[in-house]
Amino acid sequence: MADPDTELMLRVAAGDESAFEPLVRRMLPRLIGYFRRLGADGTTAEDCAQEVFLKIYRARAKYTARAKLTTYLFHVARNHWIDVYRHRQVGPRIISSEVLRGGAEEGPGVEFPATFEEAGAGVVTAELRAALERAVAALGDEHREVFVLARVEQLRYQEVAEILGIPVGTVKSRMHGAWRQIRDFLAREGLEPT
Repeated sequence: MADPDTELMLRVAAGDESAFEPLVRRMLPRLIGYFRRLGADGTTAEDCAQEVFLKIYRARAKYTARAKLTTYLFHVARNHWIDVYRHRQVGPRIISSEVLRGGAEEGPGVEFPATFEEAGAGVVTAELRAALERAVAALGDEHREVFVLARVEQLRYQEVAEILGIPVGTVKSRMHGAWRQIRDFLAREGLEPT
């Protein structure tokens, strides 16, 4: 049996338009967070998330559940980000941890969830969390994209590979590189996960 989000999308594909609103409510914050972590400011992240839902809605009749909905959703989101990056020249940039937490005037921030502990980083203090946010923001595009999908969005490596259109081995390699860069960043700041 498919996950609840996939079930909602299958209902939308079958013509049940009332199923789209709960789907958007459930997934919109994740999409906005995804775009923010890739470097979009608050307004651009919201615009991108809405565009992704518009694309999905327009293509609803063609939807088939080949994987979990999140795989499909983030695949469409990634392709949209590439379009935004190339055509609108709005691309990834370094974001301060203050912006990520919502302390700057760019709108509500997106905090990284407590998954750093689960990902092997140990206890995360406020200082370490801020440094982790800066470290992730400083990653190159390929490493940041894999890290955000795998650790922040908690997708399996196979799902990340499908979304990015790369082999699972490449996902693992980039993930390893991302963690190495994060550890190096933290060491330069005199911090280490406990």
